[in-house]
Amino acid sequence: MTFAHPLFLWGALAALIPLLVHLFDRRRAKPVRFGAIDFVLRSQKRTASRLRLRRLLLYALRTLLLLALPIALARPEFRAQGALTASEGPQATAVVVDLSRSMRFRDGETDADTAKKDARQAISGLLPEEPVSVVPCDGRGARTGALTFDHRAAMKQVEELQPSLQRADLTSCLEAAAKVLADSPLPGKRLVVASDFAAHGLRLDGAAPAVTGPKGEAIRPQVVLLDAARSHPVRPNRALLDFKAEPATQVGPRAWAFTFTVKNFSAAPVENLELRLEVDGQVVAKGFVEVPAQGTAQKVLSHRFEQGGLSVVKGSIAPDALPEDDARTVLVQVPKLLKVLLVNGAPSPQKYRDEAFFVEAALVGGSSPVEAVTRDADAAWKEDLSGYDVVFLMNVEAPPQPAAQALTTFVTKGGGLFISLGDRVEPDAYNAALGPLLPRPLRIFKTAVEQKDTEAQVRAARLSQLLTEHPVLAPFTGAAREGLLAARFFRYALLEARPAGAADDTQVLAALDDGAPLLAAARRGLGRVLLDTSTVDRDGTDFPVRTAFLPIIQRTALWLGGALGERVQLTAQVGESLVLPLVPGQPAASMSSPSGAPVPLSPRADGAVSAGPFTETGPFLAKDASGATLPGLSVAVVVEPSESDLTRVEGEVLNRWFGEESVQRVDEATGEKRQTPLWSYLLLVAALAFIAEGLLLAPSRAPRRASAVRP
Repeated sequence: MTFAHPLFLWGALAALIPLLVHLFDRRRAKPVRFGAIDFVLRSQKRTASRLRLRRLLLYALRTLLLLALPIALARPEFRAQGALTASEGPQATAVVVDLSRSMRFRDGETDADTAKKDARQAISGLLPEEPVSVVPCDGRGARTGALTFDHRAAMKQVEELQPSLQRADLTSCLEAAAKVLADSPLPGKRLVVASDFAAHGLRLDGAAPAVTGPKGEAIRPQVVLLDAARSHPVRPNRALLDFKAEPATQVGPRAWAFTFTVKNFSAAPVENLELRLEVDGQVVAKGFVEVPAQGTAQKVLSHRFEQGGLSVVKGSIAPDALPEDDARTVLVQVPKLLKVLLVNGAPSPQKYRDEAFFVEAALVGGSSPVEAVTRDADAAWKEDLSGYDVVFLMNVEAPPQPAAQALTTFVTKGGGLFISLGDRVEPDAYNAALGPLLPRPLRIFKTAVEQKDTEAQVRAARLSQLLTEHPVLAPFTGAAREGLLAARFFRYALLEARPAGAADDTQVLAALDDGAPLLAAARRGLGRVLLDTSTVDRDGTDFPVRTAFLPIIQRTALWLGGALGERVQLTAQVGESLVLPLVPGQPAASMSSPSGAPVPLSPRADGAVSAGPFTETGPFLAKDASGATLPGLSVAVVVEPSESDLTRVEGEVLNRWFGEESVQRVDEATGEKRQTPLWSYLLLVAALAFIAEGLLLAPSRAPRRASAVRP
């Protein structure tokens, strides 16, 4: 028997009140002389027994009333002996409490709270000679403790458990619990499981966990299943499975497009589901999406940033009973306004013949975040390159040694360099002056066909290979690819082949049909170099008048300036650790979580740093020794998507897996363990006693005979 409010039992002392009243109210009869004593004596004999019985009944009813009320207020419940105790004797018990993210589902209270309550009740019902071990299952690996007879300490341990944000492997936790039971000398073994029994946590393709006996035999333990989701067995859920960000230069400078991927884990469609886009804590856009039953939908929301820098962008959907999977965060490094120096190697008063005409027109378009300054070669070599992000050399003669050294320093410190060729470029001189910067040395120029030839359009070289995985060419897939393939190239430079066995970090982004590279990229120090082996005017190609020229030039400038970084957004799942990439000159000195707590950083032998484990979702910002944020080393932490599917394993399937003969479950109809609530019966008894007392105290309504006393 258990009591929900045991302090009310002190009220049972009130049952002594009728006895005390009876004792203190006893009066002794005083002799009184009366003439008709014989008549009185005869009357007393007839009524004495009836009055005595009435007093006893009143005393019993009042005592029962004052005893039943406080005991009923203490709310006793009688649990059938043997609900957790086998008839064979005491059993060693392991209590597994599921604390995975799906246990955060709430309908009034969370499933985790229900599981903890059930686990405490199970422990309280154990016999004193039955040892117990609590096994929390929260995705951080099975943390088992030794069996103990201190049931109070075990219940306190259960009370302190908290659900995690991770995916938990319930099968592994059951196996760990079975190993704990194997350490007990008691022959009886019991496994108590408090969980929502979501399908993602159980691996039913293998055998159920069993206890290894002293001779190595497999012993199937008694299994008690405590269903934490009994009050809401059907649990619909919707989740934001993915949230991606990419530049949207077609919208405008510093514009980004954010793609929401929403999954509906229910049998009913969701209409007008609200999407919210937040930038640095401010809602900047909203949208609505319809998601079919058990289906997926996508929606794109765009935002144009007012200024450059690192921004924390959060995408979310309208919250439901499991809000932990309704939002995701990405870190967006918005490019600042790029300053580009255009070095014109062949100026001309006729704009369409000017070397920089087409490039300048492309870079100063309304959607380009570029501020371009055009100089001829003599003026350009006098510029302070540290004030620019990117330098374009267009058909420029080989620079003098001081200028070449300045360009080398500019690139190795993080600047971007674009080189296009023409009739003023001499390969040997370029190799001598800019050899350390070139992706590969120049060899000779090749003329595929004279541009004035009548068959020039047929015999000209065309593009045949495109590296569309590179940020510069990423948009040119599908039909957009035709805009590049339509271009004709009449004259271009050939590059030296890579020496056999030599390291080469050159990427060929585009190659012509004869195999000659057209666009070749390489990293030099912290900077980037892109070489165009043809021209950016119409002397060697018709590409400048093709529709693909403008986006190619814009994306080239953005990539060289670091605005279209090749770096993939660093992401991790809750509970994971991550090795931060090595970025020269940018070592991570610290990292903070969204709540402000420091994140452990562990140096590695290769010089890299391991961060984590991550215990929250959201942005984890890395900082250098001066406290400046390092966007390339910051991490967006998300939840594991499989925990969003709350589909449960059917009871019959669980019974067969564990073994029909060894499984005890909660009551299938009510979801509660079979218990008898004695307090309700006590209230009924108190009410009946009160009514009976009233009937005994009521004056008798039976008619009385009038008798005449004769003198």
